[in-house]
Amino acid sequence: MSGRTLAYLVVRLTGLLLAVLVTGHFAVTHIVHDVSTTDASFVAHRWSSVLWVVWDGLLLACALVHGASGVWVAVDDYVDVRRRRPWRSVLVAVTTLLFALGAVVLVVSAARSAG
Repeated sequence: MSGRTLAYLVVRLTGLLLAVLVTGHFAVTHIVHDVSTTDASFVAHRWSSVLWVVWDGLLLACALVHGASGVWVAVDDYVDVRRRRPWRSVLVAVTTLLFALGAVVLVVSAARSAG
């Protein structure tokens, strides 16, 4: 399987997962509950449930992988072959940093909500 085929499949799979995850997130946050009551205590209560920690973690991971895969393809399309490696390295570093920051916020906030 070529890298381009893998990127195509990753974008399609994460896009499908994002459709489900974002719809669920939107429904719970904006339809099931009144938007005016969506505050820090609402989020803290929601993150006291393992289901929502996993849900939001998957949402974070899928969004980052989906975006990074799309940018990877754009780099392949528009960047000269000799310059791709540094661009890809920056992309992987930024994606990893954003995932780490998001995971830390999610885990720390969930731990505070549970305790």
